[in-house]
Amino acid sequence: MTSTSFIKIKNVQTFLTKVSEKINTKYIKDFIYTKIQSQNLTLDDNSKIHYFYIEEISSYQITIINSKSKNIVLEPYLFLTKYLNKNDDSTNLYICNNFFALYNNGKLIYFDNIKDGTEKKDIIKYLNQTFSLSINNIYDINEEELKEYEKEYILNSKEFPQFSYMTKKSNKIAIYYLFYLFIVLMILAIYFVNYFNQNRVNIKNDMKDVKLEQVRSEYQNLLEKYEDNKKMTSYLINLLNTLNKNNIKLRSLKISQEKIQIRIKAKKKEVLLNFLDFYDEDSIINNMRYIKEDNCYEILATIRLYK
Repeated sequence: MTSTSFIKIKNVQTFLTKVSEKINTKYIKDFIYTKIQSQNLTLDDNSKIHYFYIEEISSYQITIINSKSKNIVLEPYLFLTKYLNKNDDSTNLYICNNFFALYNNGKLIYFDNIKDGTEKKDIIKYLNQTFSLSINNIYDINEEELKEYEKEYILNSKEFPQFSYMTKKSNKIAIYYLFYLFIVLMILAIYFVNYFNQNRVNIKNDMKDVKLEQVRSEYQNLLEKYEDNKKMTSYLINLLNTLNKNNIKLRSLKISQEKIQIRIKAKKKEVLLNFLDFYDEDSIINNMRYIKEDNCYEILATIRLYK
């Protein structure tokens, strides 16, 4: 049985972000990553992202956890043990040494650190003003009681929901293909020049720094790695045509068998999302960010060109 690691709130980064309405599940990951970047927060390979929608204030609470453990639970969820096998329509506040947790109708709706010097009355005032809720019960929880909640949670762990966490998107690809990242771009340029001359296909591409004469032999070797390179290149032509028609700038492109990793940018986020919608379930957004200096959005995505 995998042991449970209880994560202390003082060791995480958490923030609220206001929205006009609940985000469609199709775009929620992009939204979360964008908001994390807007907070100038960084993710590493151990980062896990927890979030939930707070209906009472039309906001998302986003929390970044740094832990190598797989089975983790944030401390505020310990108080779910109070609601096992019973309905509770009250609003309850749990105040611990370093954090507080607010429950409404048996559901955790908000938690946060308690800063040094913050008094109980300040917490209550803040919550009343923010949530417009009447707090029915206030519980002061010391460290010993918190440990008891941990034991009870472990004993009843099967009764609680399994929490899923977003992680930093891993872009690990075989070393061979990493080595050929720039070569692939040059390969495409060679093919496109020939293809366009024969078929009069017009695609605007900025290839000023590409030295084609240096990669002709590598081009042949790499192309032989694909079982159906003609089909691959045909699909790539269609992809770049679609980018061009929608005024989407191609920044980089990396091939791994029938998949490509593509970095693209545009003035409007919706343009990029609509482009990826074209590939439906065959596209995965690895990362999205807003580039302030260029006043545009950039997406790193993985696309399956054909099956």
